[in-house]
Amino acid sequence: MANKKLKNFEYANHSSKGKSTGINTDELAFFECINGFVFIICDGNASGSSDVKPSALTTERLKYYLENEFVENPSDAVYNALVYANGFIYEYARKNPEFNNPRMSCSVLLIRNNLAYYCVVGNSGIKFFNGKKIFYLAKGDDSVINSGENAADFSSGGYFLGEKQNIVPDVNREPLVALNDDMIMLCSDGFSDVVSEKQVLKILGDPMPVQTKVYRLTDMAMRAGNEDNITVQLIAFYNLDHTERKFVPLRSKGKKMIRDMNLRRKGKSDDSSDDYKSSQTEFNPILEKLEKPAVKYTLLVLGILLVVYMFYDLFLYNPVPPVKYEPLINREQQIEELRDEVPASPEFNIPEDRIYTVQSGDNWSRIYTQFGVCSWFIRNHPPNQGKFDSADNPVAGSRINIPVVYSSRSDLNPDFYQEFSTEKTGSRCENANQKFLDNFKESHF
Repeated sequence: MANKKLKNFEYANHSSKGKSTGINTDELAFFECINGFVFIICDGNASGSSDVKPSALTTERLKYYLENEFVENPSDAVYNALVYANGFIYEYARKNPEFNNPRMSCSVLLIRNNLAYYCVVGNSGIKFFNGKKIFYLAKGDDSVINSGENAADFSSGGYFLGEKQNIVPDVNREPLVALNDDMIMLCSDGFSDVVSEKQVLKILGDPMPVQTKVYRLTDMAMRAGNEDNITVQLIAFYNLDHTERKFVPLRSKGKKMIRDMNLRRKGKSDDSSDDYKSSQTEFNPILEKLEKPAVKYTLLVLGILLVVYMFYDLFLYNPVPPVKYEPLINREQQIEELRDEVPASPEFNIPEDRIYTVQSGDNWSRIYTQFGVCSWFIRNHPPNQGKFDSADNPVAGSRINIPVVYSSRSDLNPDFYQEFSTEKTGSRCENANQKFLDNFKESHF
């Protein structure tokens, strides 16, 4: 058990092997790094004859990436960390047969500037408590998809970390904005499979200390007779200056469809999972606001006013007769005169783009080392539109244009390289943005 109070949140966690006679294959981590404050839960399987525990190795790789690779976009940070860890585990298992087919579920939560970003793979769960209700930020159903003799085979879902060479984790692109007394809970399926939402709600809503809440939650799963490992991390927020709560749950229709199909195979209906249904149908904070009477009446009045205005505009309003405009005469001549008024730009040696084929294992750091061009300029270069993956990372085998006019290397960009030195773009290119680019163009063109 770990428990610590920080300036804006307190966290506590606990992991237990439950009633299983084997080892605890879960692993948790919590640490501060250059990317922010990180919470991790990895729920793994046994590692065959290997002495290396898959969940421990995965957690160590996630921690290594986030401690050593600063990523400007926090969503990209947690996404890239899981993709990197998956590739490492996949290759490790391929080279070490005794490692025995690792299959991990992982949840990663990153808090930066009091905003939360989360990414999951497998059947890990992340829940959010707003003081009244519990919402699933991420609810993995992959344990249902992959278990049993009649497991469904869908290539777009049902994967665990380490099973495939390439994965696409679920990640939130908009940060979670919490209010005071809100809580986020990461949990393994050994907890979420046996403890109902009603039981969790009762404990989270109680004014007991955060550490005590975690003890009560894990003890509740133990008393349910669970043979699986049980791991819970709980983060409680306070001293925040946010005025509006915002969050976007990660939802996958494909997973829900597969889950329903498996329930029917087992002779169950979807009504047998009321907690799951309620959490999925009540998660939207916008719909929650629309349920308030004041909002409903306001929208009703606005709708009536809109109808009245449309009637007035169509049948009563008498517009001013249209004004006739004379066409422009000698338009080409006028454009030529305007060009003559613009002073000629100095002659610069503007280098042409370099065409680069992305290699396997390439990332933005490696591309920067080769060309000295910040990733923001490459990603927003018009010829490169649509050439990156959903996280705006380079795709192996694709051909991209490297605008070396924004390079910090004198051999590639002899006239402008000083404008893109790390003193100006920042040691991690944190200053590279549209404003920086506009200022450069205004100063030289």
